[in-house]
Amino acid sequence: MKKTVQELKTIMRDLIIEVGELKERVAYLEKSLDNRKSEGITAPNKVNIDDIKLAGEGYNNLGAIYNQGYHICPMAYGQLRTGECLFCIAFLEKE
Repeated sequence: MKKTVQELKTIMRDLIIEVGELKERVAYLEKSLDNRKSEGITAPNKVNIDDIKLAGEGYNNLGAIYNQGYHICPMAYGQLRTGECLFCIAFLEKE
Protein backbone atom coordinates (compact mmCIF):
# COMPACT_ATOMS: atom_id res chain seq x y z
CA MET A 1 0.00 0.00 0.00
CA LYS A 2 2.82 2.39 0.79
CA LYS A 3 4.19 1.98 -2.73
CA THR A 4 0.79 2.84 -4.17
CA VAL A 5 0.54 6.00 -2.06
CA GLN A 6 4.04 7.02 -3.16
CA GLU A 7 3.12 6.41 -6.79
CA LEU A 8 0.00 8.56 -6.38
CA LYS A 9 2.07 11.34 -4.82
CA THR A 10 4.46 11.22 -7.76
CA ILE A 11 1.59 11.32 -10.25
CA MET A 12 -0.02 14.24 -8.40
CA ARG A 13 3.29 16.15 -8.36
CA ASP A 14 3.72 15.60 -12.09
CA LEU A 15 0.15 16.72 -12.76
CA ILE A 16 0.59 19.88 -10.67
CA ILE A 17 3.75 20.73 -12.60
CA GLU A 18 1.99 20.11 -15.91
CA VAL A 19 -1.00 22.27 -14.90
CA GLY A 20 1.40 25.06 -13.95
CA GLU A 21 3.13 24.83 -17.32
CA LEU A 22 -0.22 24.87 -19.11
CA LYS A 23 -1.32 27.94 -17.14
CA GLU A 24 1.89 29.72 -18.14
CA ARG A 25 1.35 28.77 -21.79
CA VAL A 26 -2.27 29.98 -21.72
CA ALA A 27 -1.21 33.26 -20.11
CA TYR A 28 1.48 33.70 -22.78
CA LEU A 29 -0.98 32.98 -25.59
CA GLU A 30 -3.63 35.30 -24.12
CA LYS A 31 -1.04 38.07 -23.72
CA SER A 32 0.08 37.52 -27.29
CA LEU A 33 -3.52 37.68 -28.51
CA ASP A 34 -4.17 40.85 -26.47
CA ASN A 35 -1.05 42.45 -27.95
CA ARG A 36 -2.22 41.61 -31.46
CA LYS A 37 -5.63 43.12 -30.74
CA SER A 38 -4.11 46.29 -29.26
CA GLU A 39 -1.95 46.66 -32.35
CA GLY A 40 -5.04 46.38 -34.53
CA ILE A 41 -4.17 42.92 -35.77
CA THR A 42 -7.16 40.62 -35.74
CA ALA A 43 -6.94 36.87 -35.60
CA PRO A 44 -7.74 35.29 -38.94
CA ASN A 45 -10.82 33.11 -39.28
CA LYS A 46 -8.67 30.32 -40.63
CA VAL A 47 -5.13 29.41 -39.71
CA ASN A 48 -3.11 28.92 -42.85
CA ILE A 49 -1.30 25.64 -42.25
CA ASP A 50 1.37 26.69 -44.78
CA ASP A 51 2.37 29.57 -42.49
CA ILE A 52 3.03 27.25 -39.55
CA LYS A 53 6.02 24.95 -39.39
CA LEU A 54 4.55 21.51 -39.72
CA ALA A 55 6.47 18.27 -39.63
CA GLY A 56 4.97 15.41 -41.52
CA GLU A 57 1.68 14.33 -42.96
CA GLY A 58 0.04 13.98 -39.53
CA TYR A 59 0.39 17.68 -38.83
CA ASN A 60 -0.97 18.50 -42.29
CA ASN A 61 -4.02 16.39 -41.53
CA LEU A 62 -4.50 18.09 -38.15
CA GLY A 63 -4.21 21.48 -39.81
CA ALA A 64 -6.86 20.50 -42.33
CA ILE A 65 -9.17 19.27 -39.54
CA TYR A 66 -8.67 22.56 -37.68
CA ASN A 67 -9.43 24.59 -40.81
CA GLN A 68 -12.65 22.60 -41.25
CA GLY A 69 -13.80 24.00 -37.89
CA TYR A 70 -12.93 21.21 -35.45
CA HIS A 71 -10.72 21.21 -32.36
CA ILE A 72 -7.43 19.34 -32.58
CA CYS A 73 -6.29 20.03 -29.01
CA PRO A 74 -6.38 17.08 -26.61
CA MET A 75 -8.99 18.75 -24.37
CA ALA A 76 -11.68 19.02 -27.05
CA TYR A 77 -10.46 16.92 -29.98
CA GLY A 78 -13.08 16.51 -32.69
CA GLN A 79 -15.60 18.94 -31.23
CA LEU A 80 -16.86 21.82 -33.36
CA ARG A 81 -15.13 25.16 -32.72
CA THR A 82 -17.08 28.39 -32.35
CA GLY A 83 -13.97 30.54 -32.79
CA GLU A 84 -10.22 30.32 -32.59
CA CYS A 85 -8.78 28.01 -29.93
CA LEU A 86 -5.51 28.99 -28.29
CA PHE A 87 -4.77 25.39 -27.40
CA CYS A 88 -5.27 24.19 -30.97
CA ILE A 89 -3.12 26.98 -32.37
CA ALA A 90 -0.39 26.26 -29.82
CA PHE A 91 -0.56 22.58 -30.77
CA LEU A 92 -0.15 23.46 -34.45
CA GLU A 93 2.80 25.74 -33.69
CA LYS A 94 4.77 23.05 -31.85
CA GLU A 95 8.02 22.16 -33.55
